[in-house]
Amino acid sequence: MSRCVDVLLSPPASSDLVRGAHVAVVDVLRATTTIAVALANGAEGVIAVAEPEDAIALGNRLGRERVLFCGERDAVRIEGFDLDNSPVSFTPERVAGKMLVMTTTNGTRALRAVSTAASVRTAALVNRLAVADALANEDGDVAIVCAGEANGFALEDALGAGALVDALLAQIGDVELRDGARAAALLYRSVASRLPDAIASADHAQSLAHKGFAADITTSAALDTLTVVPTLRDGILSPA
Repeated sequence: MSRCVDVLLSPPASSDLVRGAHVAVVDVLRATTTIAVALANGAEGVIAVAEPEDAIALGNRLGRERVLFCGERDAVRIEGFDLDNSPVSFTPERVAGKMLVMTTTNGTRALRAVSTAASVRTAALVNRLAVADALANEDGDVAIVCAGEANGFALEDALGAGALVDALLAQIGDVELRDGARAAALLYRSVASRLPDAIASADHAQSLAHKGFAADITTSAALDTLTVVPTLRDGILSPA
């Protein structure tokens, strides 16, 4: 039986749309890139929560010495938090051995919209091949969910999803692409030779650059630089 691969260009209004599928959540700028970097640099795990007050309550329960509060609203670090959502801030010296409690404008909300999935991973351009390998080894359909921007379309996430579809096609012989996956793959292939420039042209990338986060765009546009596969287990994203 062929496997179905779909791309949702914004988070599903109902988790029924991904029920039973193996899901990869994509938020290239910047949540899923940052999660991959943090885990690659030795963080114990990442817990995604909806709101800052949820993060603080959870961190207090876990023990403040063990936890780093991470998050942003409109690209700016939340007041009182340890880190924002910039992947370049999540160095080994800062995050190794720590549990990160994270809330972001788009990415963590997308993670919370896929609760009925058979499995949940986070994917970005930086760990695209590693996540494709993991998904190829699963049985069943694949749904790639873009975090988007304000529940709408985000070019960088569509490109990240298309890059992941492209890698999956190289590994899974018998696969049926739904329209969303086909469109994302076509979009990615149209700019693959100049991917960093395409990412930098996105609305959100330009907003980040204007706010002083140009280095984040460069980091996030790099393809296949990490091998970590953040996988959700018991509410915690940790390396597979």
